[in-house]
Amino acid sequence: MQDIRAKIEENRKKLHQLLRQPDNQKVLDAWLKTELAYTSNGIEGNTLTRKETELAIEENLTSGAKPINHYLEAINHAKAFEFILEAGKNKAAINESFVLQLHKIILSGIDNSNAGFYRSVRVRISGSETILPNPLKVPDLMSDFGSWLTDKHDDVLDFALEAHYRLVSIHPFVDGNGRTARLLLNAILLENGYAPIIIRKIDRRRYLSALETYQTRENPEPYVNFMLSALNRSLKMMIDLLDISRPEPTAELLTIAKFAKLAGVPISTIRYYMKEGKLKPTAYTASGYALFAKEQSVEFKALTDKR
Repeated sequence: MQDIRAKIEENRKKLHQLLRQPDNQKVLDAWLKTELAYTSNGIEGNTLTRKETELAIEENLTSGAKPINHYLEAINHAKAFEFILEAGKNKAAINESFVLQLHKIILSGIDNSNAGFYRSVRVRISGSETILPNPLKVPDLMSDFGSWLTDKHDDVLDFALEAHYRLVSIHPFVDGNGRTARLLLNAILLENGYAPIIIRKIDRRRYLSALETYQTRENPEPYVNFMLSALNRSLKMMIDLLDISRPEPTAELLTIAKFAKLAGVPISTIRYYMKEGKLKPTAYTASGYALFAKEQSVEFKALTDKR
């Protein structure tokens, strides 16, 4: 746990150095606006591609074969991200009202009758054992949560992760709970000098499973480990995006699947060695996917032969 926190701090400093260069903050914010909308909405079932998400946000292009709400979700998420950026600049209070405002933006034009209002019905998470609070308890739970948000917290990372966990566990809204909770998480991180956490669509199952383990077994470890790893990976993605001194990924770099095939091992083996810090990708794509050089397969085979 301490090891990953040290890596996060190291990468956070690298990113801060890069953001001192002219225009890098604008480049990063523009990229994050699309990437966070694409990934966060995708976790909830939005079918837009990354390009369709970008066109909806930047050009208000909503004509196509996809449901109109999927385009509106992209546009709304981008507006919510702009809201938290502005709030961070102004050091706005992150409290119950802040959460309600985020939710209102998320559901605006999609479900106006519920946008910014707590649910009055029972809800369940499909396929989950988690039991969510009775709607009658939601206002009091959110009032307590709002007070907790404004308390002093010694560790920013612990505070941000716990805020996200508590909000999704109260599940105060009919819809939009996950998106609002992830925006709240990132608002706290941004206001305290960290970068946002990008949870990739391919990690949806691991993310939800880690949350459920915390909710049903009172075991936070899988959740905290997952989220810290996601933050560290997100930082690396942002560094790769901005660091012009790094070589551009070329066709010679291999995806994890192709690298595993070249090395003659399952993908799970590659992921294990990456998790242990014994195998490091040469680069990451802008979407956070690891890339490897062909030459690394020789070193990797030598490493596995020692076992």
